[in-house]
Amino acid sequence: MRKFWQGLIWGGLLGSVLGAIFGPMVKPQKKPLVERSADTIKATTRDLMRQARRTRRRLMKKLD
Repeated sequence: MRKFWQGLIWGGLLGSVLGAIFGPMVKPQKKPLVERSADTIKATTRDLMRQARRTRRRLMKKLD
């Protein structure tokens, strides 16, 4: 019974060490969800402004 517990403890320690070493290497690298470059932010802002302008025009036409 003592060997069982000893093996369980050593196996757990060894598994933890191996998992800490090999875990990051096995996981695939993820691409960032949102690009943070200045050009991308500028383009996104420009698109949002165009969309807001169109929406405002549409609303003004409906109200008139």
